[in-house]
Amino acid sequence: MSLLDRLPWRRSDAGVAAREAEQLSCAEALLRAGAAVGEIRRQAASAGRHNEVERAWAAVLVGDLDVALRHGYAAASERPYDVDSRIVHGTVRLARNELEHAQHEFEAVIEEFGAESDAMDGKRAVILAQGFAPLDELPASDDDWAAAARLLTTLWRLAECVDVRLADLASGHADGLAMIRGALAAGRSRDLESDHGEFDHGTV
Repeated sequence: MSLLDRLPWRRSDAGVAAREAEQLSCAEALLRAGAAVGEIRRQAASAGRHNEVERAWAAVLVGDLDVALRHGYAAASERPYDVDSRIVHGTVRLARNELEHAQHEFEAVIEEFGAESDAMDGKRAVILAQGFAPLDELPASDDDWAAAARLLTTLWRLAECVDVRLADLASGHADGLAMIRGALAAGRSRDLESDHGEFDHGTV
């Protein structure tokens, strides 16, 4: 589910605000697809910042995790029962490797609203970031785990902390590490293509 789908009051807006919301939604989709960092940042740079949720997403999408945390925490505090507020706060915490906080946010959404797709992606990304095997209490396909690995490693690439995170996971479960390394290799390949002007806009 895209950010724009979760913000119906933005879809009904006209003019600049609606276009900016669409840009932010596209940037989030690029994140979840494991797109090139430069493309995500370019898309997010001119995206909307009309509320705390949008400010948090815009900041995490350009890799500014301190600003993202400030706005993500404010969003979750102001609207604690709102799905998007919890999702963005959990995503910021995941990017910062604050995994207990991230898990709490994603599980709060799942408990309240069921197996919401972005919350499930986030929860599985936390499991991988903890160095555990790709297993959880709900049935999940290989594609589900691949989506979680893309989310996790693209957040790392945006925050420029890949080497640190991999070092922390040196003794992690082999299956989880294989998924992370596969997603990371694909993402870095897209970064190189983008740097050489060969980015494929059809990846999302």
